[in-house]
Amino acid sequence: MQLETMLGSARRALRVPQDDWASNVTSVIRTAVAPHFEGNDFFRAQCDAAGFVPDDIVGRADLAKIPLLPVSMFKRQDAHVLLTAGLDEIELEVRSTGTGGIPSVARRDSATISNAVIGITSSYRDFFEISKGAGLFLCPSTAEAPEMGMVKVFNILNGMFDDHAYVVRDYAFDPNEAMAYLERWQGIMTRHIIGPPFLINRFLRFLEFEGLSLELDPDSMVIMLGGWKRFNGESIGRDEFNRKVRSYLGVPADRVRDMYGLIESNMVAIECEHHRKHVPPWCYVSIRDVTDAGTELPPGQTGAIAILDATNSAYPGYILSDDIGEVDESPCACGRNGQSVHFRRRRQGAELGCCAVSIEKFIESREIVEECRVPVEVKAG
Repeated sequence: MQLETMLGSARRALRVPQDDWASNVTSVIRTAVAPHFEGNDFFRAQCDAAGFVPDDIVGRADLAKIPLLPVSMFKRQDAHVLLTAGLDEIELEVRSTGTGGIPSVARRDSATISNAVIGITSSYRDFFEISKGAGLFLCPSTAEAPEMGMVKVFNILNGMFDDHAYVVRDYAFDPNEAMAYLERWQGIMTRHIIGPPFLINRFLRFLEFEGLSLELDPDSMVIMLGGWKRFNGESIGRDEFNRKVRSYLGVPADRVRDMYGLIESNMVAIECEHHRKHVPPWCYVSIRDVTDAGTELPPGQTGAIAILDATNSAYPGYILSDDIGEVDESPCACGRNGQSVHFRRRRQGAELGCCAVSIEKFIESREIVEECRVPVEVKAG
């Protein structure tokens, strides 16, 4: 199956037999590696150091041979060396929230953005089947936070609603305004709530404190993306969260859906009704040993989450994250095949993994080459 076919029909691509999934994801990632290998000097240096060439990818197991870029590299001022595309081809810069310190900056060219929009929209349709209704967004608008990756992903969703409202301004919101929006469309439209878990939880705490409850609609959904920990470190338990959503909003657990992704990747793994986050078929999640990032662990074992993304042409989309979790390749009751990913926590302690050739070494070696070049004198006549 070609990448374009996958992106346009996530529903079909997620339901092929498991053997076909393995063949498809291997094929699209192998095809995607070649332009970076040929046109990105920094990535080529990593490949040469690892003794890797794209033709080494024969089966799914060979995907683990592709060199990875640690997310820490996207926090550097000299991260432009990661690019395969030219800086003049970059259409968008997306930033993380930076809650752990310095934010990451991921640059995307036109083709990468097009792939992301098509793939995420196709996935939304498969998992949520939303085509109308009212969406209450408990997050900033793209006008207020134009470079925030989470907001960009949510913004793709708002076009599926008949009406929507963003009620977070300056990273704060008035819960009474949120209540007024939901009450406005009561009995008129199906109402949905979208936002990071900690802000939705804040709204639930308001309802609990005020002794209020809402009964949203039979098809209402609560859709989330982002951290399950507040900036002050207060964690939110999923089971307790689901219980409160049912108690104060009337939305059952199978209509509460979380998503997982990184701003450094186009991948958005969306939760099905059985609360498994399905990896889109154009991506492959590789779990790595936390003491040796070059070692891939089998499904079910806990390690560092690496994402191999076939949709990124701006830079090599083969990312070693700071997240810890597992993948599951067993059949899901929802009928989707491939992988599902389970995020457990952020990595703590020393940096995990590094490139065989550091950015400093790469830049230094290129400068030496430039200095050693002898200009050729062209004599007239």
